[in-house]
Amino acid sequence: MSSKKQANKSFKAINVDDHYSRLEAVLNTVIDGIITIDHLGCIQSFNRSAERIFGYTPDEVIGQNVKMLMPAPYHDEHDGYLKNYQVTGDKKVIGNGREVKAQRKDGSIFAMELGVNEMTVSGEKMFVGTIRDISDRKQAEQALKDNQAKLQAIVDNTVDGLITIDEKGLIETFNRACERIFGYTANQVIGKNVKVLMPAPYHKEHDGYLKNYHNTGDKKIIGTGRQVEGKKKDGSIFPLDLSVSEVNVKGRRIYSGIVRDITELQETQKRLAAVLDNTVDGLITIDEYGNVEHYNKACEGIFGYKPEEVIGQNIKMLMPEPYHSEHDGYLKNYHETAEKKIIGTGREVAGQRKDGSTFPLDLSVSEVNVQGRTLYSGIVRDISARKEADEKILQANTELEEFSYRTSHDLRSPLVSAIGLLNIVTDAIKNDKKELALESTEFVQKSLSQLENLIKDILQLTKTKNELEDEESICFAILARESLGKFKNMDNFGRLDIQQNFRFSGNLKTKKSRVVLIVENLLSNAIKYQDVNKNNSFIKISSYKTKNHIVLEVRDNGLGVPEAQRDNLFKMFKRFHPRTSFGSGLGLYMMKKSADILHGNISYEACSDGSVFKLELPLSE
Repeated sequence: MSSKKQANKSFKAINVDDHYSRLEAVLNTVIDGIITIDHLGCIQSFNRSAERIFGYTPDEVIGQNVKMLMPAPYHDEHDGYLKNYQVTGDKKVIGNGREVKAQRKDGSIFAMELGVNEMTVSGEKMFVGTIRDISDRKQAEQALKDNQAKLQAIVDNTVDGLITIDEKGLIETFNRACERIFGYTANQVIGKNVKVLMPAPYHKEHDGYLKNYHNTGDKKIIGTGRQVEGKKKDGSIFPLDLSVSEVNVKGRRIYSGIVRDITELQETQKRLAAVLDNTVDGLITIDEYGNVEHYNKACEGIFGYKPEEVIGQNIKMLMPEPYHSEHDGYLKNYHETAEKKIIGTGREVAGQRKDGSTFPLDLSVSEVNVQGRTLYSGIVRDISARKEADEKILQANTELEEFSYRTSHDLRSPLVSAIGLLNIVTDAIKNDKKELALESTEFVQKSLSQLENLIKDILQLTKTKNELEDEESICFAILARESLGKFKNMDNFGRLDIQQNFRFSGNLKTKKSRVVLIVENLLSNAIKYQDVNKNNSFIKISSYKTKNHIVLEVRDNGLGVPEAQRDNLFKMFKRFHPRTSFGSGLGLYMMKKSADILHGNISYEACSDGSVFKLELPLSE
């Protein structure tokens, strides 16, 4: 009995899988709530951020339908949506992120961002939801405590197997837990070589390992713990944790092994890894030196690196300057002074992809201690689309302000002119000045014509911005002929040498009205702004096909665009030859907007004999 007590005393320490601890700790320190549900909609896991967000404890929600966290009408619709998805495969939110409404335990309703992904773990379909309370985006991340109590409870309630062998490897003791783990009774294995419990290659290597240890004292597993494979009586192989120590009992070497079947533990690891790898946001874990230890699938999509390219490398590889150069110093300063700049909070920073491009991202970092090691977990979200949308809104507001100001000015100007001229006409008629009256009337007509053209352009601009249109097949050659037919009565049309060379004569499926607007503006501008001092004025219209685009070129030797004004070419209310022809200054702007709507591009190039406008439209799929 004394030897058994001594053996038990030597092996109270149980190796708990370090990787499992890390995953569990990371899961419970993320700022976002993570909830998993089964195929019936019943909650299977509910992390601590979810507790904080909703006000429920896990005991109150695990096993309950997830719709308890939803207000009407989502509450009533959820089961039907889940059933419809499983029958039809029709996804509405799965695989995407969206903003929805949620309901706390106290009944209050709040806005949150929800990302849902589907996974299969051990043959069971599950859904992972990542939630973020966006009612107060500036709230600081509440660090989650390590779930040590839960893990300790698992350890305390696990009956581990205990095996002792002699120096020849023959089994001397084999407790009941071992009987349960391996399927043998004690009587069936005592006196036999312990390698009966080992699959290849351990089975063949074990005797040689023991002999080598006796001869050299070279330890490989004795005094440590490691993960190996065991073999049950039925021949099945399973993972186990093994810790071995050596004791001397009355001059005899005895080796004690504590074994634990970790099949369930590995399944839990896979489940946790699947949860982390299926979150919408990127999750990165680094050690105290800044080296990456965990890098989930979402990070692959964000940064472009695969896990094997990043794990073990310094996290600063994902940062552009100046963050790249500053990061190690920041970590060192934090370790020395405990001064936090980003840990425990969220902020916007810049990231760098594998291709070298930089982009804005939301970053929240938390600190966790796992078995005496300091780890930092970061949640990253690419906000490029959001920033781009913000910039577009700012640009649209700027354009709207300019549009309002210039429109009010340009509408009033011809009206004021017309009113003044009408007064002159009235006085001229009263004083029988017929020629003055006729001359002033002509100026009135010009002013009203200017006003009419401006109103037409404003209406066309509104149409360009708001009108929805189906795609149809067009031919550049036909559009050019039709447009030229409309302009044949324009001043000096007849003196132009118009050349057409349509190397691409096929049809292109696109929004016709947008292309017509561009073609007509290009041709009318080329006609209006021809150089009347030249005897060989020409317009050359051509089309051709590149790898990805159909290109229309309009080349002329007219007045061109002054070099100093080319940067403003496609902006609103820009007129480059006001003395030659009156216009609203909206034509080129509308062409650019139309090209953008068509996912194409319009560009200008000055050449030795004039100008070239080039319209590039994507090939139809």
